[in-house]
Amino acid sequence: MLSKMRDGVDLTGWLVLNVLAAGRRRLREALARPLRDHRGQTPTEYLMIVGLMAVVIVTAFVLWFWPNVQGPLQQWVKNVKDSILGSSIK
Repeated sequence: MLSKMRDGVDLTGWLVLNVLAAGRRRLREALARPLRDHRGQTPTEYLMIVGLMAVVIVTAFVLWFWPNVQGPLQQWVKNVKDSILGSSIK
């Protein structure tokens, strides 16, 4: 009888260890799947390139063209402000 109990415990332990090993394998595969998946990579790369180009264009505009645009832009802002406040209405 002691032998049958020991075999039952060994079998139960073996089953538990196999279930835990299978769960560990599934968890490892689930965690590794996003690292192997490259489906969204290209749109992200395009967005990063467009963002970098925007930064370069804005920087170039501010450094070289801002003095030429500053006067007319300030006049335009003044006209919009006067229109909103109604100060130009007579």
